[in-house]
Order: sequence, then structure tokens, then C-alpha cells
Amino acid sequence: MTLTIFLALLLVILTFFFHYRILLWLSVFTPYPNFPAQARVLFIVMILFFAHIIEIAIYAVTYIYSIELFELGYLKGMTENDFMEYLYFSSVIYTSLGIGDIHPTGHIRFLTGTEALNGLFLIAWSASFTFLVMGRLWPWSECCDTDDKSSKGK
Repeated sequence: MTLTIFLALLLVILTFFFHYRILLWLSVFTPYPNFPAQARVLFIVMILFFAHIIEIAIYAVTYIYSIELFELGYLKGMTENDFMEYLYFSSVIYTSLGIGDIHPTGHIRFLTGTEALNGLFLIAWSASFTFLVMGRLWPWSECCDTDDKSSKGK
């Protein structure tokens, strides 16, 4: 059980630091006027999406080692014992989707709960960052102008 708690804490620190570094890099990179504002927002969203995929993969690798090497439990309902199955399970947990076709037993249940909380936090962090960037880069005045011709006649 101590190993599971240590792994969970290590994964939270690792993914938080990784996500922080990605956001920091994006905040430094985005001011460059090489692309139109909408393209920069799209670029940011794509990079954040791939960052989440990497974080999900980090958890998937940890599940493999936790089950195969450390014997902290197993995943009931797995049809194949390959990386894609672990990646699928990790993405279901990370996004808090909770389909339930595969469920953990043993001490890795704590690890899955930690991943769900971690994923929720990191997804919210990405969403708030994207919102702030869009507020700075997106031309809202063009789409939200209240002085258009349709409102003048009212």
C-alpha cells in the first residue's frame, strides 16, 4: 500500500510539472505574430491535447509496472494484455468517463482514484489557460459587436 501511495504522489508531481512546463512554453511561444490569432489558438489546443495524451500514457505505463512487476492488483475485464488496453483504461480514468468495462482490483484502485482527480485538475487547468489565451488573442469584437445593423432597427 505504501508503494501505491508513493506512485500516486510521484505521478501527480510528474504530471503537474510536465503540464506546467507545457503551459509555460505555450505562454512564451504564443505572443509571436508568425500566425494569425485563430491559428495560434488552434495550435495551443492541439498541443494541450497531445500533452494530455502523454500524461495518460504515463499513467498507462505505471499501470503496467504496478500490475506486472509490483503485483499491486489487476484490471478485471481486460480482453487483451497490451499497451493499447492499458492506454484505453487510463484514458477512461483520466477523463473521469467511467465506462466500467474494465475495473481495478487491489491497491491500484487508489492509483486510479488519484488519476481521476489529477486528470480533472489538469483538464480544468488546460481549459482555463485556453480561455485566457482566447480572451487575449481571439477577435471577439468582430463577432460580438452590438452596433450591427440588425440591432439598430430595434
